[in-house]
Amino acid sequence: MKRSFSFMVVALLYLATVNAQGLKETFDSNSLNWNECATESDFGTSIIDKGVLTITSKGESKFWSAMAGAQIGQNTYFTCFCYAPLNIKRSFKISTNVTIGKLDDDKLAGLIFNYKDNGTFYAFVFNDADVYFFRYVDNRLVGWISQSVKWKKTRKAQQNWRLESDGSTLSFFVDELPIMNIRYMPLDYNGFGYYTCGKQKLVVDDVEFIQ
Repeated sequence: MKRSFSFMVVALLYLATVNAQGLKETFDSNSLNWNECATESDFGTSIIDKGVLTITSKGESKFWSAMAGAQIGQNTYFTCFCYAPLNIKRSFKISTNVTIGKLDDDKLAGLIFNYKDNGTFYAFVFNDADVYFFRYVDNRLVGWISQSVKWKKTRKAQQNWRLESDGSTLSFFVDELPIMNIRYMPLDYNGFGYYTCGKQKLVVDDVEFIQ
């Protein structure tokens, strides 16, 4: 009986391993067709070179000034995205290692997801004091949630960011610290990427998609 039970445990562990599929992007090539923008546009650049993705936003507009004037448009942020190898209707995890510059009220960075196009997506972004969930539709910020963040120690330049979905809750982690959970926000699109605002530079070493 014990032998039979042990066999069942091993079999279940094997099935769990087989079903946990993943893909790791190391930026040795542009295998996921990230939207590179090597020539500086009005908003910024995104370049894959030497095994990293470097995103630099120009940040000519002040984010919160634009919000106060109800003029939240594309010129306040810059994004780089791909279409993730995930079924976003099922549970998933996305883990990425990044190097980030100085942040302040008008300099934010984070992840974009449920990305339809450059004007319609969700985002988890943060600075040294707060984290935000943004919802953009047609280049307009139509909703947001914010909360303060108490970092365990001084924020590092090199960080791990993780996005998790269990089907009902979206969770955002920075260096294993859970900094925001959002519930009941439906996912319809598998576009995923990075968000920068202000004169901000973000270097992405790798990103892993797990399902």
